[in-house]
Amino acid sequence: MEKTIEKICYASNSQSISYREIYQLNDKKIKIEIKSDSYHNQCYARASVLKDDDWNIIYTIPYSLMQTPEGLAYKSDYKNKPATAETNFKEDVQKLRTHIEKILF
Repeated sequence: MEKTIEKICYASNSQSISYREIYQLNDKKIKIEIKSDSYHNQCYARASVLKDDDWNIIYTIPYSLMQTPEGLAYKSDYKNKPATAETNFKEDVQKLRTHIEKILF
């Protein structure tokens, strides 16, 4: 059974938009973080699991293999409304979720 704790898309600084999702799946709390930065090598997509009050990274997608476009903060549609960029993160979210389930369950 899955329960969403938080799901947000926000400007993390002037040159990046980030997506964060925290949810509970069975007895595990999982966090997905994806960052679209203006510099490709500063983008990331990672998943962590909460263990003993610490987030431990369990899977990452290398920035060179990410589907989330870089530089979302500079697109006029999202510059002042970063929450509307959420759909751009969809493919990487799905890939992270697939690997989370393979690793944890």
